[in-house]
Amino acid sequence: MVEVATNCDLYGFITQLVEQRSECPCTLQSYLENLRRLGHELRAREAISPDELAELLRAAFAPEPSASSAFGASSASDADPAATAGYLAWEKRIDEQIRDLDEMRRAGTLDDEHRHFGVDAPRGGRWNNLDLGVYLECAVAGTFGGWQQGNDTGRSLVPGSVAVPDASGAISSMDPRDIDDGAVVLPQITWQLFVDFLDAGQWHE
Repeated sequence: MVEVATNCDLYGFITQLVEQRSECPCTLQSYLENLRRLGHELRAREAISPDELAELLRAAFAPEPSASSAFGASSASDADPAATAGYLAWEKRIDEQIRDLDEMRRAGTLDDEHRHFGVDAPRGGRWNNLDLGVYLECAVAGTFGGWQQGNDTGRSLVPGSVAVPDASGAISSMDPRDIDDGAVVLPQITWQLFVDFLDAGQWHE
């Protein structure tokens, strides 16, 4: 089992995983289809640990993934109603993404040389990230953070000042290099947080 405690741990794990699997034949669509199958095995769980999330994301690279006993999958009949509702929301979101990707592939949108500037799916969903590695990096960075100066992933600080809220909610201007980018301990990963992860993979830049 992978040991992931902080957002920086998870960010580092994902960037290494993407690099190691750079020759993997998975498309983003096939990866999400694998992830959906693995997630289905955990539908009775209300949340999973950060370690389990990392293991799940790694397992989805396999051609025919199977849920590891390390996930502690349980019978859907034992599920708490809140867990079931959370899982169904996640399933609906990942199904929408798989459908978008399939429809864009059929329409030739994925062959557009300008697709990396962002495209709209036939049903209107906006996609900024169509490459599997970029999707996963943006999913982690957009949901949990964890990128730090010096990480060689192509992400960089924006030039100039940025707006930052203080503890009272007041907005001030700050150089992004002065913002604390220390590690944050990750919480348990609920299905809603997993939905946020999917959304960040699609949209975050």
